[in-house]
Amino acid sequence: MFINKQILVFTVLLFSLMIHSQTCDLVLKGVVRDDDNSEHLGFAVVKLLSPEKIIQTNERGEFVFENLCSDNYNILIQHVGCKDTIFSINLLKSKKIIFNLPHSYNQLKDIEVIVEKKADEILPQAMETINLKGLDKSKGLPLGEVLKGLNGITTINNGATISKPMINGMQGYRIMTLNNGIRQEGQNWGNEHAPEIDPFIAQKITVIRGTSTVRYGSDAIGGVILIEPNSLPDSASLTGEFNSVGATNGKSGIVSGQLQGYFDKLKGFSWRVQGTVKQGGSMKTPTYYLKNTGVEEKNFSYALAYHGKKFNTEIFYSQFNSVIGIFSSAHIGNLTDLQAAFNRSKPADSLATFSYEIDRPKQVSEHELVKFNFHFHTGLRSRLYANYAYQYNKRQEYDKHKPRNNQLAQLNLPDFDFRLTTHYGEVLWEHDYINRFSGKFGVQGMYQENAYTGRYLLPGFFSGTWGIFALEKYILPKIEFEIGARYDEKYITPYVLELNEFVRYHNSFNGFSFNTGFIYKPFNGLKTSFYAANGWRSPSVNELYTNGLHHGTASIERGDKNLKSEQSFNVISNTQFTYKKIETEFTMYNYYFKNFIYYFPGERPELTIRGAFPVFYYKQNNANIFGMDGSVKYSFPFNMYTKLRGMVVRGYNLDDKQPLIYMPADRIEGTIGYNFKDKKYFNDSYIEFVSQAVNKQTRVPENSDFAPTPESYFLVGGNLSTTVNLKRQPLVFTISITNGLNTIYRDYLDRFRYYNDAIGTNITFRLRMPFTLYNKNKQKHTNK
Repeated sequence: MFINKQILVFTVLLFSLMIHSQTCDLVLKGVVRDDDNSEHLGFAVVKLLSPEKIIQTNERGEFVFENLCSDNYNILIQHVGCKDTIFSINLLKSKKIIFNLPHSYNQLKDIEVIVEKKADEILPQAMETINLKGLDKSKGLPLGEVLKGLNGITTINNGATISKPMINGMQGYRIMTLNNGIRQEGQNWGNEHAPEIDPFIAQKITVIRGTSTVRYGSDAIGGVILIEPNSLPDSASLTGEFNSVGATNGKSGIVSGQLQGYFDKLKGFSWRVQGTVKQGGSMKTPTYYLKNTGVEEKNFSYALAYHGKKFNTEIFYSQFNSVIGIFSSAHIGNLTDLQAAFNRSKPADSLATFSYEIDRPKQVSEHELVKFNFHFHTGLRSRLYANYAYQYNKRQEYDKHKPRNNQLAQLNLPDFDFRLTTHYGEVLWEHDYINRFSGKFGVQGMYQENAYTGRYLLPGFFSGTWGIFALEKYILPKIEFEIGARYDEKYITPYVLELNEFVRYHNSFNGFSFNTGFIYKPFNGLKTSFYAANGWRSPSVNELYTNGLHHGTASIERGDKNLKSEQSFNVISNTQFTYKKIETEFTMYNYYFKNFIYYFPGERPELTIRGAFPVFYYKQNNANIFGMDGSVKYSFPFNMYTKLRGMVVRGYNLDDKQPLIYMPADRIEGTIGYNFKDKKYFNDSYIEFVSQAVNKQTRVPENSDFAPTPESYFLVGGNLSTTVNLKRQPLVFTISITNGLNTIYRDYLDRFRYYNDAIGTNITFRLRMPFTLYNKNKQKHTNK
């Protein structure tokens, strides 16, 4: 009821503010020049991003925008042989500005380069971005926890160390994660594995919700997560960044750094190296330690790129290595003890002490990515992209108990050892603003092989898929229309163990995806969009053929080889409004599924030679998922601000006329913050207090779970940050507190809530130190 009142207040406030307008008579004149030789660039494309206006420069590189309001504007400028670049301008009065379109980034008095336009420029759908300031508050957290700061996103957890994002009530195979433009393929062995991505590699993280199936793939029904590193330098320089993180809960420590540069004597070549080391020990609830919940990570990446007048090319390599301890009390010896664990308020080994040691049960994973990208200008307003990526994923899982055979026990071999190899290719042609049309056309293909040793859980398999798509946008000054279509085919050939023999199956799936919609911007500060789409998703190998004990979830899983393709039809509406001191966003969505695949608890646990475990089955029914979320932020004149976020999700099994299991509970979050005035040695300083209330999830299927749903809970925390300037060296310090009152609670979406409470108070200390060792371009302009 409280959340509904907040939404009503938000809606009334939004429409009352929409009636206001402002006088807009400012003029922006510009001249576009080549930064290398100051040559005027005629017939360059100049796009004012909001409100949408597109013009071309004349033969002298000149352009004019009239009837503009006093505001901040982003302008995209494109010209053959130069990087597509977005400039940010604070327009308080009419002015004329020279735009130096770079082969190197320059910063002028009135211009700040924000970001290079990429091939995967985000479509104007419901999307949110975590920028550098937001990442400073979450560095060191798993990717799922980082994303919880965005509207409509929560996480589904497997204990204290494994967290996966859930968007609009959907998770797993309905959400696609792209690491540096390549879809992450390390999740094919189950939904409980956290994405093998080092968040320190990201300069920006963007989430697109819904209607993304045409561009990114037929299975991107719930949304797409884009992990984007910073652009490589294109001027003679040597820069870098150092990060360190320490946390009290788990006594974890992280050190991460990167170094990048541009070869002065090899014009056009640039490079970057990056690495992260992490170690954490036993996590602690408010009253006891969680035995064997440590984590270790060693990650690194490097990139080499060439940027020429007509084409770019880049090679990228990354490796992610982790060891994750699985809470040992989730592995129970017999049915009686398992039921007692469900009923017990504390686990049997609640007297455990802190340790960095990671023993059985545990997961050991490795992820390698090699990416090659080629980008060629095919004309003044068009480009051709070619991408190839190779991924190698290895995951080893260890049971709590070693084999009874002494010789095998001494070898300490994993119970499962999966090896997944993926080859991915894409060719994409993109054109801009031809008779108000902008679009993309592409072909994608992927081939996979999975092999395993050890005990049977998932079969070895071969898999292949290919798809072709087209997207077009028609752009008018205040409205954009979009339409897209896609066709995909996929086949899976597994070798399934049945009655001690391997049986070969062949599965083939195909289908069309469509999306259409519009974005409307009647005046500066208001943007509303509506999209409708249909998509489909083939069942994964995990959903079809899993059969056995899965140590990562401490449960027995049973697939269903008769599962059919999932069909979806969804609509999503998003409104963003900014007026003076207030910023609002509101999203509504509805997803209808035919043959919705989901994970469902069995009637009773099973006893095996490895112990007693709950059993989960993959099932399929028609379903409907709908909901809404929103946020309101108000900035007071005296540097204080408040923000309120809320989220409501409903899921129903239409065949059984029951609620869907594992839907997030209603929640609301409030923030009060204060921005301190900049001082001589301190700037960008703020403090904020955050509170979150989560209701008890009462909409669950009857007799569907091994333990009652947890009670509602209330958490408080906060963030404190400042940038210290030591001569010319900035140091960004951030302190974050979660569960500041050390509240005892269990979350409905934590698969280990059957056995233990959630973690208690955690204080995280962060330091980010960007540095410049050499910058010839900066010295050149300083001497002028």
